[in-house]
Amino acid sequence: MERRTFLRRAVGMSLTLGLMTAPFAAWQAEVLPVFSQSVAEAAAPAAGAVQKDDVVLVGSLQDELGAAKEWDPADAKTIMESDGKGHHVLVGHLPKGNYDFKVAVGGLWDVNYGANGEAGGKNIPLRLLKDHDVTFTYDDATHAVTYDYAGKDAEEKALAAEGRSIVLTGTVQTKAGAAKDWDPADTTTRMKAIGHDFYSYKMKLPAGTYYYKISVNGSWAENYGLGGNFDGANVQLTLPKAQEVTFYYNDKSHHIADSTSYTFLSDDALPVISGSFGDVKDPLMQDQMLDHLFQKTIPLNKGTYTVTVRMPGADALTQTVDVAKDGDVTFYYDSQARHLIADDGRIRADKVYHDSWSTDYRAPFEAVREGTPLRLSLATGAGDVTNAKLVVYKAKVTANGGDEYNPDYADGTVTTYAMTKTGTKDGQDIWSVAFTPQTYGLYGYKFVLNDTKEYGDDAKPGSTGELKLRGVKPYQVTVYRRDFKTPDWAKEAVCYQIFPDRFFNGDKSNDYARANARGYQPVQHRKWSELPANYSKTPAADGDKWECNDFFGGDIAGITQKLDYLQGLGVTAIYVNPIYNACSNHRYDAVDYGTIDPFLGNFQDLETLSAEMKKRGMHLIMDGVYNHVGDDSIYFDRYGKYKTVGAYEYWSRIYDLMNDKHLTEAAAKAEARKELEAEGQVFSPWHWENWFEIKNEKTQDMMGRKYAYHDWQGYDSLVPFKDADYPGSEQGTVQSDLGDYLLYGRNGQKGVIMKWFDEGLSGWRLDVAKEVPPGFWADVRKEVKSIKNANGDDPLLLGEIWQDGSQFFTGDTFDSVMNYKLSFALGDLFLNKGDAKAADDELKVLRQNYPKEALYDLMNIVDSHDTVRALYKFGGGSDGVSQPTKKDFDYKLGKERLKLAATFLMGYPGMPTIYYGDEAGQYGSGDPDCRRTYPWGREDKDLIAYYKKVIGVRNAHKNIFSYGDVDTLKADGDIYVFARTAVDGSHDAAIVALNRGAAAQTVTVPAAGFADGTSFQDQLTGREAVVKDGQLTLNLGANQGMMLVKA
Repeated sequence: MERRTFLRRAVGMSLTLGLMTAPFAAWQAEVLPVFSQSVAEAAAPAAGAVQKDDVVLVGSLQDELGAAKEWDPADAKTIMESDGKGHHVLVGHLPKGNYDFKVAVGGLWDVNYGANGEAGGKNIPLRLLKDHDVTFTYDDATHAVTYDYAGKDAEEKALAAEGRSIVLTGTVQTKAGAAKDWDPADTTTRMKAIGHDFYSYKMKLPAGTYYYKISVNGSWAENYGLGGNFDGANVQLTLPKAQEVTFYYNDKSHHIADSTSYTFLSDDALPVISGSFGDVKDPLMQDQMLDHLFQKTIPLNKGTYTVTVRMPGADALTQTVDVAKDGDVTFYYDSQARHLIADDGRIRADKVYHDSWSTDYRAPFEAVREGTPLRLSLATGAGDVTNAKLVVYKAKVTANGGDEYNPDYADGTVTTYAMTKTGTKDGQDIWSVAFTPQTYGLYGYKFVLNDTKEYGDDAKPGSTGELKLRGVKPYQVTVYRRDFKTPDWAKEAVCYQIFPDRFFNGDKSNDYARANARGYQPVQHRKWSELPANYSKTPAADGDKWECNDFFGGDIAGITQKLDYLQGLGVTAIYVNPIYNACSNHRYDAVDYGTIDPFLGNFQDLETLSAEMKKRGMHLIMDGVYNHVGDDSIYFDRYGKYKTVGAYEYWSRIYDLMNDKHLTEAAAKAEARKELEAEGQVFSPWHWENWFEIKNEKTQDMMGRKYAYHDWQGYDSLVPFKDADYPGSEQGTVQSDLGDYLLYGRNGQKGVIMKWFDEGLSGWRLDVAKEVPPGFWADVRKEVKSIKNANGDDPLLLGEIWQDGSQFFTGDTFDSVMNYKLSFALGDLFLNKGDAKAADDELKVLRQNYPKEALYDLMNIVDSHDTVRALYKFGGGSDGVSQPTKKDFDYKLGKERLKLAATFLMGYPGMPTIYYGDEAGQYGSGDPDCRRTYPWGREDKDLIAYYKKVIGVRNAHKNIFSYGDVDTLKADGDIYVFARTAVDGSHDAAIVALNRGAAAQTVTVPAAGFADGTSFQDQLTGREAVVKDGQLTLNLGANQGMMLVKA
């Protein structure tokens, strides 16, 4: 989908696509800073500036010290000078204010130190009450970073007396009068202390969506987000109308809430605790977690007590409580469930253990077919637990009033199973139970101990979890249909993604096929050598004020003419971005689903492409956009261009009549129809006029005044269909005009989705799949899987998903998704950060959550039309540069790491996918710069040759790389090694090994499954490695990959 790209504020942050735990979408519809303890991406050091051993002071103070910008490890202005005694020092003048900082080594973020000298540690805060000359010192041995200035002790005492400054920080700040959003130093939104460690801030906000978190003492060094987590995700607030909102924060739990969903109680409304333990100094129970779970800690001796809780407006609750040992007992009162919990500390948290990745605790490890028993076990401290329960949820996939459909355990079903203590080992009791999910769906499980505490998944990927009082995240289990099968041709495919306007111009006669873009916007015709226009970032280089109206002449004929090149590369499938008639160059704003954009050609061109691909055994995957269309489409017709009445044309006429002539809606509808038909207009038999949400209220956008309508993520050019009009939706019916038009057809005419298979299509990539009711996708699968594609095999259904795609892999919707999760793991965690373990953990989650049929069909990517180009990112390029050149990043490093990425993709399960031009050395920052033209005549021939080689290895060993099992052999820092083992009885095997480090390494990995003397040959260099003593020793060069196949 066409998206805006935002540069997040660089405060020790990670430029990550998975920002929001819920939507992440990993892309954002607002500027959403997420502050983490290390920086994943930054510009590479300029030649002759910061050297590899230089220590650079980085932070929000850099620009005050003469640097060009904040948080830049490559700026030589803040290099700390060595004193020759193991220290590096920098002295600089800083005005009063709040700062945070750390140090980086060598001009990149690969090595950086923060608080307490920790590698990748937290930012260090600095608060100055007045201007000072500050001395910063870095210790080579301890990595500690300290600072000093005249009068430091007195000033820090004054700051301590002033107390903590708690600031509501986010997109709400400017609405309160602050100079800018996301400014932790602006005290306009400083929260007021209201007692018991609570703080509040009240303000009036207009309708809209906002993001916020809490910052402390004027910097990002200490900040709290969703769930009270340090450096956590932003909290989202959506207001349907203007209203007054009060924000609350507790400085003990660090939890955050606001008055739209939470009611803060005054002291006289709080529950009061009493009991046989005698008087309590302060009997009020406080809601520290801001979730109406009130708590009070009381020191008690071992024994039995009668405890009563009284809350105004409710009957008193009295319970008997057994305390197992002397010490503090925390009482929790759930006001909604009217339940009292007493935590006397008898359950030792460090003794509670479950590992979802170990078959000792969960068997089987992976997703399971419906009807397959699952055995789960939990260890607890010996004697700590007297009863343990397994709570199993079956999630319901629902939008809950929003645009995205996601699994929701709270809306699903719940079943509880009693666990049995099966033994005691090493001071721990083992509890076990088995359950059998009978129907497919997404399940989750957690453990409840002594009816007091819960153990479930934590924020880290898979494996072990956490013990909490309540609210733990369930571990996931994907249960899929017995008949779930995905196309084998996709498992074997090497895919190539093409943005058609930018690949090749094969027919210059269609370059001027139409005069206008959206509405009456002009078309910009660009030369192949020019860069994509980007008015919002580089208006001077654009040519006009409109977005996405620049065209370069690429077309369908151009793809056909380059099939020999793609076949020579080893490509066997092509994914093409939308080719429907549309207004923009990205074509996610369809004008007419039934026609091809004249800039791209016609159906004869598509027939030729399909036929030539079929000759070569290639498969064509098209982009289907069935969530929304353009406002300049035949269906909506905002600009009154088309003979058939569009929804906007219809409803704007109705509202004009209601407002100007004061007609009722019914009368206005009749009059509007009469007027439109008198003008020669006709109404669609599919009733397009009813497919969209349009309101009788005026608003303004870049195209002028309009009646307000529901748009897609704030883009007024894109108009979503109403969910209720989809068959299979929660609100919809079995049959609908929209469903017939898109899928089922009517009166002998095929639905859009099915009709395109007649044009040579092999499968669909389905845009913004989470924003379409899942019931409709289930209907799509039934219809599509009832036919064969143009190549005579099963069609592919693939969704655009940026987060975990498990909800689509239960066997009733998709075969595959775009694997942005792999892109993040491989690109950000491993190749950029050098954290192979973190990358492997992310991928292990997918191996556990996705059925193998889906895992081996995944569209594995490192970049796409919606992201920064991989070569540019791997070379340290910053997304903040809108039209970068090679001086803005390290091309050589980017190329070396792109080769590693290609090696990984060709060796890993799934359908490796190349974004057009990556193999030729094309680079670019975020959308639209990532959509540069293919560099014909300027290709990096060495890079192309490397891609051809690794693709050839995969294609020559399909039984291993397309179908074989995968096992991680080593994932540590710069080294990532995994094995692939054939499952066809051939005993074929391969090992893929990567070193993304700047130095060569000798790596030893286990090879227990192979006899000593077994030889593996690297298909890229010809070198051999032989198993000895059950191990394999590999000599990996700097930034080198190997694909070793068993001889």
